[in-house]
Amino acid sequence: MSTKYSTVTEEGKVSNTYMTGDVSYKKQTSAIHPRNTMIKDVAFEPGSRSNWHINSSLQLFIATAGVGYYQERGKEIQTINKGQVITVLPGVEHWYGATPNSRYSHITIITEIDKGKGVWLASVTDEEYNSFE
Repeated sequence: MSTKYSTVTEEGKVSNTYMTGDVSYKKQTSAIHPRNTMIKDVAFEPGSRSNWHINSSLQLFIATAGVGYYQERGKEIQTINKGQVITVLPGVEHWYGATPNSRYSHITIITEIDKGKGVWLASVTDEEYNSFE
């Protein structure tokens, strides 16, 4: 994003309450995106991942580097490569993160943030994480 249109307003590490491993973020603001939208650049070290969770509104990922995983409850793990876009519909239980041997980062766009925060659930177990075929 051009510095003319966006600025980093907050950055740091994501709490291990919601993640396994080392995950950092930079929250962006922009004069050109809707006020009711959140944009974050999220970076995962190898093996790092989110907990299972459910969003209250639409979420988009745009993979920017490395190789990641994405899984919806009851489905197989998908790999995510640079340039891919993933759409997560409201109410879909899912998780995402880096593969065991690659860093991974994406820009996440969450719309209609006034609908409330997501619901964070249990950690993704090592067995679930390592089930990729």
